[in-house]
Amino acid sequence: MTKQDRTPMTGTPASDMSTDPRAVRETAGLSQEEMAALFGMGDYGHSAWERGARKPGGPALKLLALIATDVPEMIAALRKV
Repeated sequence: MTKQDRTPMTGTPASDMSTDPRAVRETAGLSQEEMAALFGMGDYGHSAWERGARKPGGPALKLLALIATDVPEMIAALRKV
């Protein structure tokens, strides 16, 4: 690992961003099925996040935080992929 790899990222920490799956989805005006499709997962898995039965982790958590920064723009970008 180089020194550059250990340099903290600047900007808003993830803890300050909304990573609540339901809040992000409702802000986007999407159904659970639509939001799950954007993540490439089944609606049951997304529902489990919202119920608190499971927690998003790793890339999914970062993607939620990214979406929360500008919901309309990020949703539009994900739909293009």
